[in-house]
Order: sequence, then C-alpha cells, then structure tokens
Amino acid sequence: MTNRPPAPPPLIGYSERLPARALADPAPAADPAAPPAKPPATETLASRTGALVNEIDFPGFVSQLVNGTFDAIVDAAIRQMESYSSLVSAVAKTVDQFTEENITPNQARDWLAQRYAGEVAISLPTAEQPTPQLVPRAEGLSPQWLADYGVAGEEMTTELLEKRVLPRVRLAVGAERQQLLAAMVTLGINRIAVRDGSITAKVMFRATAQDSAKVNYAAGSDPAQQSTGWGQRGSNTYSGGNTMVSTLGVNAQNDTNLRADLFGEVKLNFVSETLPLDKLADAAKMALVQRNLPGMQSLNAPPLPAAPQPPAAPAAPVPDAGGR
Repeated sequence: MTNRPPAPPPLIGYSERLPARALADPAPAADPAAPPAKPPATETLASRTGALVNEIDFPGFVSQLVNGTFDAIVDAAIRQMESYSSLVSAVAKTVDQFTEENITPNQARDWLAQRYAGEVAISLPTAEQPTPQLVPRAEGLSPQWLADYGVAGEEMTTELLEKRVLPRVRLAVGAERQQLLAAMVTLGINRIAVRDGSITAKVMFRATAQDSAKVNYAAGSDPAQQSTGWGQRGSNTYSGGNTMVSTLGVNAQNDTNLRADLFGEVKLNFVSETLPLDKLADAAKMALVQRNLPGMQSLNAPPLPAAPQPPAAPAAPVPDAGGR
C-alpha cells in the first residue's frame, strides 16, 4: 500500500476568511507633488474680468483728462497776458533803458557793417583782441555818413568807430525797434480764447473664453500575436489567445482673452478777439507808450540814416531834329 501525502484543503470558501477590504481594489494614493486641477476658462472669466475692471482707474483717467484740458487753456491765456504785459513794460521804458536791455554792441556792429559794407568791416576776436571791433577798409577815409553820427569831416579809424560811432548806432537801432513795438502795442492784443468744445472719455472691455477637449481613441490586435502567438510561448496544447490593444489620447485646452481700451478725446473751438490797450494799461502807462511812437521819439535817439544809394547813370544825349 502506497503512502500518499495528505490532500490540501479545498479552496472553496477561502475568500470568506479574508477581510472585505482586502477583496476591494485599493484606491490610488494622491500625489502630493501633482499640480491642482486647473478650472475651465469659462468659470474663471468673470473673476478675471472683475479684477481687470478694479485695476483700471477710469474715474481717475477722466479726472486727469478734464484737469489737463482746463490747465492747458488757463496756462495759454496766462502766457498771452504775460507776454503782452512784458511787451508793454519794455515799450514804456526810455530809449536808453530799452537799448541797454535789448540791443547788444555786437548787434550794432553787425548793423553798421551791413549798412556800410564798402567802408566798414568787422575784425574777429584774437588772443590780443578778445572782442570784435569795427575797422575801416582803407586808411584816410572820411565818408559823408559820419555826419549822421556827429563826427563829420573826421578821419575814420577803429577808435572813432568803437568809441563815438558805435554808441550812437546802438541807440539808434534800439529807438527804431522800440518804435516798431510801440506801434504794435497801441493796436491792442489779439487774444485767443476758447469758444466751446467737448471732452469725451470711454473705456471698453473685451473678454472671451474658450474651452475645448479632443479625444482620440484607437483599438487593434497585438502585433506580436501575428509572428509567434501567445499560445506558443507556454504549451502547444493551449489555444492561441487574442489580445486587443487600445490607445486613448486626450487634448484639453482652455483660452482666456481679456482686453481693456481707454479712449480720451478733446475738441476745442477757438475764437480770436482783440483787446485794446486802454483795457489793459492805465493812463500813465499809455502815455509812456505813446511817447515812443514813430514821430514822437525822444531827442536822445537820432533817427537812422537812409542807406546810401548808388549814383545814377548819366542820361544819354537826345539828338536834335537834324540828326546831330
């Protein structure tokens, strides 16, 4: 009699000895390093738009637009009045004061050298001569126009031109310029004022959101089965198995587009109006201005001489009736 090993206990009812939680599939543990799930763009559009609206200070933009326009108009009006007041003050001064403040010696030298270019030249500064000087173009000259400056008949030299002629030329140029400005001042100021206008400000918000998801699914046989076969790997007694391979591709995209446009527009219509001098200056100031008008200039400023004219060509003789 052959001794056989004892048979193993039957497997029936083996699962009853295991706890119930061992039979269930364990839940996958959450990866702490994984990023949180991104909410769809359509759900976050409202919150992002509200944050953009709060960041844009539209009332401040409108306030700066209005204040900037008002300040520009007021500054322009102030500059006009200041310029005209400065002009009136300059014209009301004496000829000597106006000349000292507005006419430089070099300007008088340029004027004299241009007026009498044939007799007077300007010597440029050098190391020994730090300032330009008037020099005669030839020695022994005594032109007739020297009489206009109180030095008639004297020989024209550098010392004569610089010491005696130049001060009178400078005073005469200043008197001529002051007369021109006095005539302009008596006409009044042509002021530019704003007649009407409009200020427009607006803000435009554009918000768009789009969520898209694309799923690609493909299924097919195991390519390894066509060459060897899964059944041949174990035993030829087993029938060949059929293995299916499936792939799943998911492409999810969300897009949010936010845009804010601020627009500001200012339209002003200007009008020109003339204010006479009597509305801007008192009687004493007007008397000082009228004193410097052409024809009423002080005797301290000699009138500028006229430019020398070239000699006229002699007239051709007229033949008599006999052809002689």
